[in-house]
Amino acid sequence: MNFSSVMYVLLTRALIAGVCEALNVTVIPGPVVMVSEGENLNLSCLVSQKKRSNSFLVLRWLFSPPPPSFPPLPPSPSPPLPEQLIVKLTMKKIQIYGNYSCRFSQPKFHLYEEREGRTEGEVYGLLVLNVTRRDRGFYTCRVQEIRRHRNSWKASSNGTSAAQLTVYIPLDRSDEGVWRLFGETHPENQRHHHTE
Repeated sequence: MNFSSVMYVLLTRALIAGVCEALNVTVIPGPVVMVSEGENLNLSCLVSQKKRSNSFLVLRWLFSPPPPSFPPLPPSPSPPLPEQLIVKLTMKKIQIYGNYSCRFSQPKFHLYEEREGRTEGEVYGLLVLNVTRRDRGFYTCRVQEIRRHRNSWKASSNGTSAAQLTVYIPLDRSDEGVWRLFGETHPENQRHHHTE
C-alpha cells in the first residue's frame, strides 16, 4: 500500500469519527398540538438511550413564532427561523432560562425531568403556563450528547424534534364576545328594557 493510500484511509477514518451520530429525539404530543386558551400545556422531549454511558446531555427548548400568512398555512413539521431560547439544561443539570422566557412578567415556562417508569432513554418536560394566542408557534427540543475526548469536551451525537402549537378560544368565551357586539340583543340585556 503506498503512502497516498494510507493517508486516504487515515483521513477517511478521522472524518467518520468526527461526524456526530444521530440521537433519537421525539417531542410528545406532536407534530401539531391544539390547546384551548387559558390551559396549561405539557410537552415532553423523549431522548432515546445515550450512545455512551460516560457522556452527558445538553438540552435546549427553543421557540419560533409561526410565519405571518393570510390565509393561514397548513401546519408544518419544521420550525422557521429565527429560534429563541426558552431554557437550556447544561451537562451539570443546571437550568438556564433564555431571553424568550425573560419577556414575560410572570413565570411562563417550567423545565422538569420525568423519571417514573422509564427503562430506556430520558424525558424532559416543558410546562407552558396559561397558554394564550401569543404562544402559537413551534417548540423545538434540541439535544447534544457531550463526552470527554482527550482534554476537551465534544459533541458525539445530537438530535432535534419539534411540535407546532395552535391555540383556539373556547366556544363559551367566543359566544360572550359575539353577544357583546350585539349588546342589546343579549338575553341578559333584554331583561333591563321595559316596554310601555
